[in-house]
Formats: sequence, structure tokens, C-alpha cells
Amino acid sequence: MAHRLLTRSLVRQAIPLASSGHAIAVIDAVVRWSEEFIELPHEIFGGLPVCPFARAARLKRTIRFEVRHFDLDDTLEPDGEIMTLVREFAQDATAGHRETLFVIHPDSRQSLPALLAFVARLNVRMAESELSPLQAFEAHPESNFRVGNIRTRRSPYPSFQVLSRALLKKASDSLLDSTYYSQFSPEMLRAVGMPRA
Repeated sequence: MAHRLLTRSLVRQAIPLASSGHAIAVIDAVVRWSEEFIELPHEIFGGLPVCPFARAARLKRTIRFEVRHFDLDDTLEPDGEIMTLVREFAQDATAGHRETLFVIHPDSRQSLPALLAFVARLNVRMAESELSPLQAFEAHPESNFRVGNIRTRRSPYPSFQVLSRALLKKASDSLLDSTYYSQFSPEMLRAVGMPRA
């Protein structure tokens, strides 16, 4: 029951009430995926969760969930819907209110290649603007991103997450003395921004 109340609270913060019925189900599925997979310890990560910080962020409500039918062919113009949303999140993050923007497409049939291209385009757009301190990552039901034999980004719905590079560095630096990264290949380390100069 508490899980359902938390989900309803997150939805009220994210979208208009008129469409909240379906959005609750979408966010509920993503939160359940986090609780039952992302937040659980795994030997591949030295006995730590897939993301050691996901549970705390969820419980502190520093994740801004948005359920949006975003266009994967969006050219991401500066005054468009997505870039405006990212700028709003950047202001919230600077003020210390949010750590993660989690935008979920409610249609699980959206293609993985199109989502990968969208996120690559979003990262370029952010890098070319005042949003350069931010980094986007994708998750998708068919994602092949893996660490060892674990597909860490295989989510129930296509989505992208935006976080501060400084927050990502601080979080990953806190894991350097653990065995968390011991199973990461050089390619996977590069994908998460390591090693650093």
C-alpha cells in the first residue's frame, strides 16, 4: 500500500491528473523494476546493488518522473518540449530539489535504435549549451547494455534519465575502493566515464 501511495504522489508531481491513470501504471512498473532489480545486491557488482544510490534517491523523492509520448525523431530545438523540461530540471537540481530526471515513454514498442539516437542527440544538444554539466542515459525493454551477463538497462518502458556529471562523479568516486567496478570491461568503464584524467 505504501508503495502505491508513493507512486501516486510521484505521479501527481509529474503529470496532469487527466492522464494520471495510465501514468500511475507506467511509473509503478518502473519503480517496481528499481525495487526488484536495480536496488538489489548482485555479485557482479561486488555484492552491491546495480545502482547503489537508486533506493536512497527514490525514498528521498529526488527523482522527477515524467511520463511523456516524446518523439524519438525530435530535433531537440532549444525551445522545444524536451529541452525546456531539461532546463526546468537543471534549475531544480541546482536548487537541491532533484537529482534525476526520469522521462518514460508509455509505449514499450518504441525502437531501441531510435532511442539510442535520441539520447545521443540529447547529449550533444546539452553539451553545446548551458546544460553541459548534465548527462543522459537510456533504458529500454530490449537494451543490450550489460555488465558481465547482467543487462542493467533493460527496463519495462523506453526512457531516458538525466543527471549531473558532478553527482555521477561523486557517486562513482565513492565506489572506487570497493569491488563494484571489478567486473566492468574497459568498454563499460568508458561508457560510465572512466577512467578519468
